[in-house]
Amino acid sequence: MLPRGATREPRTTMAGVIRLADRYELRHVVGRGGMGSVWAARDVRSGRDVAVKTAEALPEETSALRREAALAASVDHPGVVDVHDAGHDGATAYLVMDLLDGPDLAAVLDDGPVPPAEAMRIAHGVADALAAVHGAGVVHADVKPANVMLSEDAVVLVDFGVAAASPDDDAGPVTFGTAPYMAPEQVASSPATAASDVYALGCLLTATLAGRPPFTADSPTEVLRHHVRATAPRLRELLPGVPARLDELVATMLDKDPAGRCSAAEVRDVLAELREDVPLPPRPLRPVGDLTARLDPDATRPILEVLDLPSAA
Repeated sequence: MLPRGATREPRTTMAGVIRLADRYELRHVVGRGGMGSVWAARDVRSGRDVAVKTAEALPEETSALRREAALAASVDHPGVVDVHDAGHDGATAYLVMDLLDGPDLAAVLDDGPVPPAEAMRIAHGVADALAAVHGAGVVHADVKPANVMLSEDAVVLVDFGVAAASPDDDAGPVTFGTAPYMAPEQVASSPATAASDVYALGCLLTATLAGRPPFTADSPTEVLRHHVRATAPRLRELLPGVPARLDELVATMLDKDPAGRCSAAEVRDVLAELREDVPLPPRPLRPVGDLTARLDPDATRPILEVLDLPSAA
């Protein structure tokens, strides 16, 4: 059943261009996810280039996109993608946001770890954005390289599709994530919190500096088990010569107990000091092993019951 007032299909122009809501001309797909596709598009009213996320206009998908728009719009920060509109047209639900011109971090990491100074810039930018997100009472719940967009002078956090307004959000526990970047409590089906985002950022910082996240295995299921049961390797083991303070910071971010982790604001402040005061070791000559590429790290998926782990009460 279509939402009330919907027509059967968005309009197609004489040139064969799909136009949503008689306003957004979809040009080409720039990304795909579990819910739908992201298009480079043109807002014909403003003349501005935008990105449009589309999904089938079923009630659940339409509600999810509107909710994503509301959560992202509640955070006013240059490191959080701006969302401009959300709605439905025919059988298509859509969300309109800024079109970012840089690659995502996942694409950059396909070529191995980035230089340490750039890794610190990226992590500092994500931490700064998360501090604003958490300050607005929002939890992102899916911090990973594919959700970090990069340009020469900006680091932008995108995709609030599984975000929560708080651990008590009416949407219930967040039971989605990406295996190499999921906090232990998320694996156990507890609601994601700000501390869960910090854990994911610790995994992301490790991957950016060392070329691999803390836990790798032959399957996502095994990676999830490691998050709960295994001790994360110290950053200095993966990147010899790393400053002791940075090694300790990452270890704190990866604490199994959410209460033992620092805040995103604390991560931001420590990284700012380290970027100014502490020389960093050179990047590894090559990625540490070939373990991450085989895990399909960008596949957002539900928690797997086959983990044989206790669920949250």
